[in-house]
Amino acid sequence: MNRDPIDHFIEQMGFMTQEDGLPRIAGQVLGYLLVEGEPRTLAEITEALSISKASASTNCRQLADKGILTRVATRGSRADSYMAVTNPAEDMLAGMAARFRTRARSIEDAAASFPDSRAEARARVTTFAQFFRTSADFLDEWTERAQRQMADTE
Repeated sequence: MNRDPIDHFIEQMGFMTQEDGLPRIAGQVLGYLLVEGEPRTLAEITEALSISKASASTNCRQLADKGILTRVATRGSRADSYMAVTNPAEDMLAGMAARFRTRARSIEDAAASFPDSRAEARARVTTFAQFFRTSADFLDEWTERAQRQMADTE
C-alpha cells in the first residue's frame, strides 16, 4: 500500500508533538503549514486536516504563543491566517532557552529564601536551578551552531 508521503509527514508531526506533551493536532497543523509554506486560513487548515474550526483555532493559537506559527493579516479578509515561522526549530530552541532561564531564576529566588537551617536543601535546589541555566546556555549554543550551518549552506 502506497501512502502519500505528505500525509505521512503530517501524521508523524502529530505523533512527535504528542510525545512532547502537546496535542497531536498541533503537530499536524505545524506539519501542514510547513509543507504548504504560505499562510493558510483556519478554514483551509480545517478542510485539509479534517478537523473542527475550533480545534484548528485553539491549536494555531497555542503554536503561535510558542513562537512556532505566525498570525498573518490578509488584506481584505477578516479571516485569521497562519504560517509556520521560517525556521521553527530555531525558534523552539530559543523559546526553550528563555523558559529554562525563567525557571532557573524562579528556583534560585526560592532557594535564596530558604533559612540557614535548611542550607543543604538550598544547595540541592540551587544545583537544580543550575541545570536549567546550563541547559539554556547549551540551547543558545546549539541555536547559534545551527544558524551558522544554515548560513554556510546558503
